Amino acid sequence: MGGSGPGRRWQDGRGRIRHLSRLLGWLVLLGLATAVEAQNQAPQHLRLLEHAGEAPPTAPWDTLAGRALPAVERHSLGIVDAPVWLAVTLAPYDGPRLLHLDNPLLHEVALYHLREGAWQPVARSVMETLTGERRPAWRPIYRVETPGRYLLKIDSTQSLRFALKDQSPQALARDWRAFTLGQGLYLGLVLGLVLYNSVLLLSLRDASYFWYLGFVLGAAGYFVGQKGLLHEVWPSLPIATNEALMFTALAIGSTSALQFCRRFLLMHREDPVVGRWLRAVGWFAAVGIALAWTHPGHPTVIFFSVFGAAVLLLFLVAAIRALRRRFRPARWLLLAWAALVAGAAAFILATYGWLPHHFLTYYGFQLGSAIEVTLLSLALADRISLLHRERQSLLDEQARLKGMSYTDGLTGLGNRRFLDEYLAAAAKPVAGEAALLSLVLLDIDHFKQFNDRCGHLEGDRALQHLAAVLREAVRHEDPVCRYGGEEFVLVLPGHDEARAVEIAERFRAGLVRRPLRLEDGGLVYLTATLGVACRQPGEPPESLLGRADRALYRGKRAGRNRVVFDRPEGEEPQPVERAAEPGPDRPGGRSTLG
Repeated sequence: MGGSGPGRRWQDGRGRIRHLSRLLGWLVLLGLATAVEAQNQAPQHLRLLEHAGEAPPTAPWDTLAGRALPAVERHSLGIVDAPVWLAVTLAPYDGPRLLHLDNPLLHEVALYHLREGAWQPVARSVMETLTGERRPAWRPIYRVETPGRYLLKIDSTQSLRFALKDQSPQALARDWRAFTLGQGLYLGLVLGLVLYNSVLLLSLRDASYFWYLGFVLGAAGYFVGQKGLLHEVWPSLPIATNEALMFTALAIGSTSALQFCRRFLLMHREDPVVGRWLRAVGWFAAVGIALAWTHPGHPTVIFFSVFGAAVLLLFLVAAIRALRRRFRPARWLLLAWAALVAGAAAFILATYGWLPHHFLTYYGFQLGSAIEVTLLSLALADRISLLHRERQSLLDEQARLKGMSYTDGLTGLGNRRFLDEYLAAAAKPVAGEAALLSLVLLDIDHFKQFNDRCGHLEGDRALQHLAAVLREAVRHEDPVCRYGGEEFVLVLPGHDEARAVEIAERFRAGLVRRPLRLEDGGLVYLTATLGVACRQPGEPPESLLGRADRALYRGKRAGRNRVVFDRPEGEEPQPVERAAEPGPDRPGGRSTLG
């Protein structure tokens, strides 16, 4: 049995806590899998050179101008227009070593080793892709056979943020397994949410789910490109094409997020001004897509940094305004978006070198996205639940108003409108045959004198008393209606004349045995006269009511307090033997009316 009280809210709260617990566990696995790194060491004596040419510098090693970089693995140099050269000194080691940059978006990376007084290029390591093909690694990985002095050239239109690792092949393999596990967890989470919400979209036909799916798939596409996963299945994919696909997915995801926000928060109705801003900003995504394909590089990066900041800000403003107007699901939306804002802000600031490059600034955006898409799914469920309750409340109110229009306000029985519509429906043939239907029309005897003697308030109580006795005399599904004044109608579907007369007589006798107790404590014995008619094939409801009414008045003329059946063939009505009249000699009673 449904409910909407504190118990139901408590159950809803427990369900959300379970969802959040699962989310927390999933994110812990994702974070651990992404953060776990094998034992690596940073190269010794790393310097950022002032040289910015296309070819290696010709000056001797000891005279190369530059500044020393911290002896850490992760570095963020911001966006640089010219090639960047790093002087790297590798310490002696046992066994083969690999020099690895973990940023797959760097356009041109080259490693040179000083041998015999000249800088010799070092080939990239050969790796096996997911398709089983062995080819030079798409990631900047170089096998360094001997320790010593190296030059590393990085030229890219993307932000120069990377981790430079000097590690063994076994350590690289462990790093790669942890990375792919983390990405697999993220993509598995996305796939599960996409399948779940696709089913809801098809069943509920709510456009909010469509825009939610667009946002989730756009975000996933962006991170697939950002982490270089497309190169695993498409090794020859140019980096510029990967960037264009990445920013296209980001534009689609951002536009979908804005449209989702508009629909989810009902902004077309509740906040049209901010809703128009969201729609206007969404059109700039098309500009971003055009830039990504025609002017890749710094213009695209700067545009999407500004565009992303605008989307994040507008989303927060819309959610806060919805929360202020007490739209409850906005709490989930604000919490979800705050997680993404925190991760995206750290990522953007690190892009320009304003924050150091480390785990949280690099993976925080993706972790925030995982939190957000999950919380948005819960927000959708909460919103659908809220709308369902509002719709059910509206339907209940409509049913209540409809019930009031069909119910007599004094007795709680059906009114004349209900009777007319019920008889019209009952008169229709079922499977080509007319349904059996009997009708009883009754009237309280001498009711006018009762009202004059006892007052109208007691008269109302008398009508309520009679209604209660009537309800006890019939089945729950048999309609009982107040026809008007002191007249009532029993509708008896499926009953023939004998059964209808029996029910009418049971009521008449029961009314006589149950006196009405007045406000002053006295008892009054009410009586009623009843006319019974059984519907004939093809007979309209008006004719049936008319025959019951004629039988009723025959009973009144015959002395009242009786049941009279109307025979359409013209035979004389045969009244049922009337019960003994109650009288003033009854203990504690008053004389009957009449």
